[in-house]
Amino acid sequence: MQIVVRRDLLTTEGWGVGPLMAQVAHATSAVLHETRERPETQAYLDDLTHMHKVVMQTADQASIERLASRLAEANPPVPHHLWIEQPENVPTCLALAPNRRESKIKKALDKAGCRLWQG
Repeated sequence: MQIVVRRDLLTTEGWGVGPLMAQVAHATSAVLHETRERPETQAYLDDLTHMHKVVMQTADQASIERLASRLAEANPPVPHHLWIEQPENVPTCLALAPNRRESKIKKALDKAGCRLWQG
């Protein structure tokens, strides 16, 4: 499972680590709920001791929106949830449904400039 967070929220917009962690929780909860019927999600949730998540960063709002578009336009679309924080109406975090990181997922992450979160 990949989780992509906008880095600029921390570095430029002045958000704290706690609020960013809440965005991750929102996006992951939403994608797990939305894909709860998929066999991949069910298998992921059935083995709580072996859940694997990768937290990645992307530069800004434009890059996270590009990623969401690429995932939605893939054939077939890649299940994900782009969390839009309210009332600000700001996209903050994107979580992909549990997956085996197929080449189309890797390509979408690469093209959106995603990389591992840097502390």
